[in-house]
Amino acid sequence: MHERRAAFDDNPAAAAPGARVVAPYAHTLWDAARGQGLSEAELAALLGRAAIGDADVPIGAYLAVLALASARGSPAFGWCLGQGVKPTTYGVNGILLLACPTLGEALQQVLRFESLVHDLGRSSLAQSGDQVVYAWRNDCASHCAAGTLTESVFAGIQTCAQWLVGRTLNDFDIEFTHQADAQTVEYITRVSGARVRWGAGANRAIFAASVLAWPIPQANTALLPLLQRHADELLQARHPREGGIVAQVRQCISGRLGQGAVKLADVAADLHLSTRTLQRRLLEAGVAYQALLDATRHELARHYLGSSAMPIAELAYLLGFQDAPAFHHAFKTWQGQGPGQYRTAVATRS
Repeated sequence: MHERRAAFDDNPAAAAPGARVVAPYAHTLWDAARGQGLSEAELAALLGRAAIGDADVPIGAYLAVLALASARGSPAFGWCLGQGVKPTTYGVNGILLLACPTLGEALQQVLRFESLVHDLGRSSLAQSGDQVVYAWRNDCASHCAAGTLTESVFAGIQTCAQWLVGRTLNDFDIEFTHQADAQTVEYITRVSGARVRWGAGANRAIFAASVLAWPIPQANTALLPLLQRHADELLQARHPREGGIVAQVRQCISGRLGQGAVKLADVAADLHLSTRTLQRRLLEAGVAYQALLDATRHELARHYLGSSAMPIAELAYLLGFQDAPAFHHAFKTWQGQGPGQYRTAVATRS
């Protein structure tokens, strides 16, 4: 696989200010890396100031360790890494999962509070008839370890889900955008129990909607409201300039981007509000929905243009535009220059 080479200096996400991985999530990788023979000295050299402690770890350091461990490790290192997760791997979000009554509710919490765990990418969940699609947007897609990272995320979701419900989750489909070597293909197909397709258009898992109703036997639902409030406070701390409803709407918008038009009615449904109530609450916060949607798209567009080599047509789709010309027009309205010009200017400054 091309992403398994030892190079790890092409890190687009590291350029995003504050992009990080929380310590419990990073420690799963540190343990797996040691299992592949990486010494404490090698880890320290890769981590630099990101000490192996309880502090958040910059994405650049995380990806550096992942790339080297993957290059040294056995095929399917990413999937094996994901199999090592536990609910506590996800920090406060993992504790929150333990209080959810069903697997569907737990997945909703993953979507809502994913930014409390890492800035490596974002999850989305969509139901169509009797099927559900869980998708993961890899925000480090141009990194040499991108495929390994994606495999670890999907393995982690399956492992954690099975731990929560106490039963096997198999007989579903997984689609990856990257290609894999024969040994990795064989291993993931065998241990996941899934039908796996490589070189697809998106990273996603497709499974029966009935799975969402599976109960979590050890759930402490009485703690759920308290844990949600705590997670909301932590989420708000990461976006201190925004009020509660504004932060919630921005989070919903970010989660829905890449799935078509992000409509006010859909965001209101996500927040269990009527469209009219959401409009009123945004008005009270001094912001219009369209302005918030544009601001979120603008912020993400600048991030991806400045920190990745993602083609502009793909970026347009990711941000929910109908086509590249529509994105070009919108970005020029926001920024005063086209996306290509902006990318060139950022590259020149750096």
